Amino acid sequence: MKKIKGIFKNKLVLLFVGALIIGFGGAVLYLSQTDKPKKEENKQEETKKDEGAENQTEKGNLPTEQSTPKAPAPVQEKAPTGNLTSLGNLVSSVTAQKSVSDDSIAILFYLESAGAFTVQEKVGSAWQTTMENVSYAGRGGLQAGTLASGQASKTLRVLKIENGKYTAVTKEFTVNRAEVEAALGIKTYN
Repeated sequence: MKKIKGIFKNKLVLLFVGALIIGFGGAVLYLSQTDKPKKEENKQEETKKDEGAENQTEKGNLPTEQSTPKAPAPVQEKAPTGNLTSLGNLVSSVTAQKSVSDDSIAILFYLESAGAFTVQEKVGSAWQTTMENVSYAGRGGLQAGTLASGQASKTLRVLKIENGKYTAVTKEFTVNRAEVEAALGIKTYN
């Protein structure tokens, strides 16, 4: 007890301890006050985003993201296998990109609209379906297959499916390994 009284008799130590307590309390108060505006801004931004999303759906606009993708309707007919079809034209382009890890080339179709599609590869003079009823969101490219490391070229086309029937077809695109390599690993076909 005498030691404690001895410490408090020393006015310099007492002032130092008091300054530390006041400084620590002030720092805590300052940090708590500076954090409040950030929390309020975040709450205001979240409220604005929520109101904006509600306004969009109230006006009849679809939300930008769909939580559950719809499964495409089953195809009710066989895909055409010949070169001549009565289907409409589907505007598209193809990008072929060589892989950095191996010698394969990825083939992506960029189509004018979203929906369900079938990918076909030309074998001889006939078309064979390689992927059927594939859902495409309309962005990012529809993966249509790859050109394997030993393969020199591949000819592909895509058919659009609406209500279970084929309605449109792209022109045929021939992806040639020599052209992709000459374009430094990425080539777009229009």
